[in-house]
Amino acid sequence: MEPNNKTTRALLLALQGLGAVFVGFFLTAYLGGMFMNPSTTVLHAEPIFRIPLTVLGIVLLILILANIVLASSKKN
Repeated sequence: MEPNNKTTRALLLALQGLGAVFVGFFLTAYLGGMFMNPSTTVLHAEPIFRIPLTVLGIVLLILILANIVLASSKKN
């Protein structure tokens, strides 16, 4: 079954959106730790940041792999 243009567009939009959320959340945790004392504080090691980053990262990886499969299975 070959995916149609609507499915492809939805999958790519989901990938881009989740990637933006992941990067934004990671940067918030990373840069937020730079303004705390002591300056060696790493917020992305805290469970409140680590758990969502893990879940978002796994889903992002699945979407990336799905896009790779979709791109390689497309017949030109």
